[in-house]
Amino acid sequence: MIDLDYAARHLRGVSRLIAGDDAWRDDMELSTDGVFKSLWAILFSAPLAVLGVITEHRLSVASPNFEQTLFAKAPLVVIAPVTLLASLIVWLITIAALGFVAQRIGATRNIASLIVSYNWSQLLVFAVSAAPAAVFALTRNSDITIILYLTVFFFSVFIFWVVLRKNLPIDAGATVALIAAFTLISFGAYELMTNAAISVVQLFS
Repeated sequence: MIDLDYAARHLRGVSRLIAGDDAWRDDMELSTDGVFKSLWAILFSAPLAVLGVITEHRLSVASPNFEQTLFAKAPLVVIAPVTLLASLIVWLITIAALGFVAQRIGATRNIASLIVSYNWSQLLVFAVSAAPAAVFALTRNSDITIILYLTVFFFSVFIFWVVLRKNLPIDAGATVALIAAFTLISFGAYELMTNAAISVVQLFS
């Protein structure tokens, strides 16, 4: 069990990492135990993920471009657990893939820092994603909310770039290739799992 101070210290480490402060590791527990503790970032992200799912569902229903999609038509009680489970699976797959990549390129000693910084950076991304959710709740403006979500996406890509560059001995080209591969695989797996699950549920509803 970890406390909020522990989580806050690691978020400070992520902030220092993003800012280019080489002392970011001082705020993070980079042992094997720290790797397992970093999985708590998933639990801390859960409420923010729920908020995001609710907002995205309402945004889909309210937007003429998405109101006829499977995501918009499925009830929220179906969408929420399916989407959250898919997000969890994709997160765990990403962690495993990062460890595999680090091993393949001879950066085994960096696996702990890579996974710890990745996990806590995702919590920061989920925290930032609460902003578009709040804007939509207050304004019901779909266009502004979509723009903000796109901004959050690019912010998450930037953070992933920094995490990879600081933890793996790879050049800019390889980093871009990894980000593109991870993004495509994540989106593909997420869409496949959510659409398949929603379709099955709707067959029996």
